Amino acid sequence: MTVIRLDGLGFKPQKDQRKAVNRFTDYILGPDYVRLAARLCPRSRDWDGLREKKHYRTKFDLSLRIHEAEHHCIKRPTDPSTKKSIEPAHKFEVTLEADSFTEEKYTLFANYQKVVHKEPPSRISKAGFRSFLCSGLAQTTYEQDGNERKIGSYHQCYRLDGRLVAMGVLDLMPQCVSSVYLIYHESVNDWEFGKLSALQEIALAVESGYQYYYMDPGYYIHSCIKMRYKSTFHPTYILDPETYDWDPLDQDMLARLSAHDYVSLSRERCLGIGPSSRRTDSPDAASAASNLSSIFQTNMPGVMSIEEVKENIPLEEIDVRLKDKIVNLARLGEWDEEEMMDSSSVQGIAAEFVACVGPRLAGKIVIDLSGGM
Repeated sequence: MTVIRLDGLGFKPQKDQRKAVNRFTDYILGPDYVRLAARLCPRSRDWDGLREKKHYRTKFDLSLRIHEAEHHCIKRPTDPSTKKSIEPAHKFEVTLEADSFTEEKYTLFANYQKVVHKEPPSRISKAGFRSFLCSGLAQTTYEQDGNERKIGSYHQCYRLDGRLVAMGVLDLMPQCVSSVYLIYHESVNDWEFGKLSALQEIALAVESGYQYYYMDPGYYIHSCIKMRYKSTFHPTYILDPETYDWDPLDQDMLARLSAHDYVSLSRERCLGIGPSSRRTDSPDAASAASNLSSIFQTNMPGVMSIEEVKENIPLEEIDVRLKDKIVNLARLGEWDEEEMMDSSSVQGIAAEFVACVGPRLAGKIVIDLSGGM
């Protein structure tokens, strides 16, 4: 497990990300609006329009394209034949709101937990929603170089035709936007809201002066298939666990992470292990990995020690998901505290996870092991 962040100013959307934005925009505008708008307000009526049209076709400007489908950004010229403004097929709105509880948000949360996480109604409650997603950082402002930025926990809400269909939970820091959680309604499954919300949040970071974007929720586990999407956002960097330097998550780094569970680029440079010379049977590489096989041996700032976990968190009571069942760790077999230091064991995975999230959230999470061990 390592910390991961994206440099918002240098971000370049990939083809699949651009395609997701364009496809959703086409859906919101609708073919009738596109046809009428092309006739009533074309970009090519003058030289400035021609340059704008060329720029639009040849360069994907995230700040322009990601907002193109939002209702307040859509041009609505009057159609001479009807004397009425032309309207898009759908009304799409994005608002940054306080992380307060509303019935509208809870309804979305309950649907998401039931449909996506297969949770029974007995495990879904308003109190749980309030504690999990509505009690974050206090909201205030931060000023630097004459620019004021929001600080605290917020909900980025996405409404389609007046209905809340997705909500991103964000922590806004002085220098970064941190994505904490995303929930969405099953009715928008086809529109890739995971990608759309990430691009919206990156645009928020760039437009509001935050330098970095931390992706849901700011860490990366290479062996977790569900986290691999983070490596498709560029330029992305991961934290060296020994020097705390930020190294590019490029093809070389991905290859190193695939070869071993523990990677410190600074250590490998000292050992002379280059991209082409890295071998899984290298004595030095194997020693580096085996000597620091657990996150508890890295002394990473902000992570609980093994002693703190044992003292403050009843780890055997943590819930884990195995395919379609949710069970306590204690029910998986004989409990052995020594295995908490083995990052390849179930106990080790659970111990490292709760050490990172802390005691406040440890009792409220379900660790998904359904992807296999």
